[in-house]
Amino acid sequence: SRTQNEGHPKWFVLGVGQVIKGLDIAMMNMCPGEKRKVIIPPSLAYGHQGYAQGKIPPNATLIFEIELYAVNKGPRSVEAFNQIDKDSDKKLSALEISQYLKEEFARDGKKRNPSVHDEILADIFKKNDHDGDGFISAKEYNVYEHDEL
Repeated sequence: SRTQNEGHPKWFVLGVGQVIKGLDIAMMNMCPGEKRKVIIPPSLAYGHQGYAQGKIPPNATLIFEIELYAVNKGPRSVEAFNQIDKDSDKKLSALEISQYLKEEFARDGKKRNPSVHDEILADIFKKNDHDGDGFISAKEYNVYEHDEL
């Protein structure tokens, strides 16, 4: 939304709930440079609650004119998952993620206290290992909807 972002495009990850469900659906299969005008019913927008203390009233139908500027592969892409999954078993171990973090830290060249690595690794598992099995599956990594896996 350029109107809410001081004239700059809004960047977000499609399909993970960063925007209303209607926009996630409307933007599927768009190509860079493509424009669409979409009408989103309340059930795929803000429903009977509305949004932001009256800025969007309850049961509002929303109309957007969308232009997709670019598509970037994010950190939750299939490619990133496969890059971390060194043994190709479709799940990420602490060792695989630890190695990936070391490579990323080396790449950015910033000095870090070694304890930061352990804290980040623990946080990754706390937030993503939903079944507590010590691995992060493709589903837990949020790439399970893709046929590539």
